Amino acid sequence: MEDTFSTAAFRSFKKFIGELTAVAAGTYVGLQEVSASINGLGLADPWEAVAKKHGVKLCGLKTEYVLRSTIRLNLVSLYSGIDLFFSDTRSQFHVLHGKVWVQHDGDTPFMALARNTASSKKLHESRLGLERIISLDYYRLVRNFIAHPSDAAESAAKQFYLENRELLISTAIAYGMKSVPRPLDDLSFHDIKYLARLSLDLAAAVDKDLDPGDDRLAVLVPTAILRLPKSQERLHNARKGWLSVTFGIRSDRAERILSK
Repeated sequence: MEDTFSTAAFRSFKKFIGELTAVAAGTYVGLQEVSASINGLGLADPWEAVAKKHGVKLCGLKTEYVLRSTIRLNLVSLYSGIDLFFSDTRSQFHVLHGKVWVQHDGDTPFMALARNTASSKKLHESRLGLERIISLDYYRLVRNFIAHPSDAAESAAKQFYLENRELLISTAIAYGMKSVPRPLDDLSFHDIKYLARLSLDLAAAVDKDLDPGDDRLAVLVPTAILRLPKSQERLHNARKGWLSVTFGIRSDRAERILSK
């Protein structure tokens, strides 16, 4: 049975992904449902009329703009969650490994990860998948342009897509998705779904790279648990529970760690 391990950063990110994708899907479906009736009002500015019913001032809004911006802003939010996951990972690294995280200017998250974790380059690349890293890099460039639009950011995203198009598409097909990733000017709701799945798989792989091993985990286990009698059996069970809650470690591995 494969050893289990998960950080608080990963568990928080997984919860965030679930909430964002569910709300993004609900918003997309809701807009699809109401857009026809709003556009069918026969008014010069139908969104203004509908907004007024709800006490909101709004003018000049077009349905296609709402749909397009919803997709774009959800992609920005999703990638911001990825950034926060890596930030949390770096903050937990010292505790997990007893070492300082080394970050160089110009590092992508995966370059820094490969430098700091104990996995060999071959294992690191095999575990994360170079094709998945490249796919996430595309969405990083998409996020950069949406959040900080400039000619340079637009050119970088479009050029990356053109240079890696076949690999990007084949990676998505492996996920059972044939219509993504879309070019920068034609992003779709399915890009949100795909990025969510892709980032969650990569985050799980990053968590495995962060596993410090049994010896280090044994050092991290508290020697005393507050508010418990000094029964060795109860302390042992409490330490197993701590490993489960803190790092998602199953009973068999916890026993092995506590025997160190």
